[in-house]
Amino acid sequence: MDKICIYCDKPATTKEHIPPKQFFKGKSDSPLITVPSCKACNTSFQKDEDFFRQFYVSILMDSSSEAKKLMEGEISRSIRRTPALGRQMFSQMKLVNAYNKSGLYKGKMTMYQVSDSDNIRINRVVTKIIKGLFYHEFGQIIPEDWIIKVIWITPQVEKELNLAEMGKQPYWRVIKADTFAYWVNYVPKTLQSIWLLDFFQIPLFYVLVLDKTTAQRN
Repeated sequence: MDKICIYCDKPATTKEHIPPKQFFKGKSDSPLITVPSCKACNTSFQKDEDFFRQFYVSILMDSSSEAKKLMEGEISRSIRRTPALGRQMFSQMKLVNAYNKSGLYKGKMTMYQVSDSDNIRINRVVTKIIKGLFYHEFGQIIPEDWIIKVIWITPQVEKELNLAEMGKQPYWRVIKADTFAYWVNYVPKTLQSIWLLDFFQIPLFYVLVLDKTTAQRN
């Protein structure tokens, strides 16, 4: 393999799935994405990726049958193997009253309380996914001095982004409709870009990839 690892610039000795393969069950709509990686980078994210999957599934299992299948299957088995991680996860989950945008009561749903250390792990995995998708889309590694900014989608951010309108635009790449898709729009000459990551048909954050000068202006 004559390519270099897109994460550390060392020789690539393996391929990394983007996003982690553990998210997918059954046949995908498009081939799973892989990028060149060294073994060290491939394995160093494992614990964070396990946490990321459990975090995402735990808050979306009430609204996604695929997330629920993962929780009842692979994640339950993983929790039995590492009970401490399971105890930590469940200690940060609670049932809350849910309402739609008109204020009508929808019933109970699971809420996950995100700590500062959780945020660091989530951002680390999202950043890794974006680096992989950037390489997949453009055939280039994100320059070292560029900024990758992960922004959580709150109701206010959702309104500002106008996600409903973005969903109509032709920038979606669907890997598996009920599990993962991503949206990207970019400046052709510079490849500075905005991304939406959609796991289980619900995007929780969007990501800006900007050169240092542009990032400082925003």
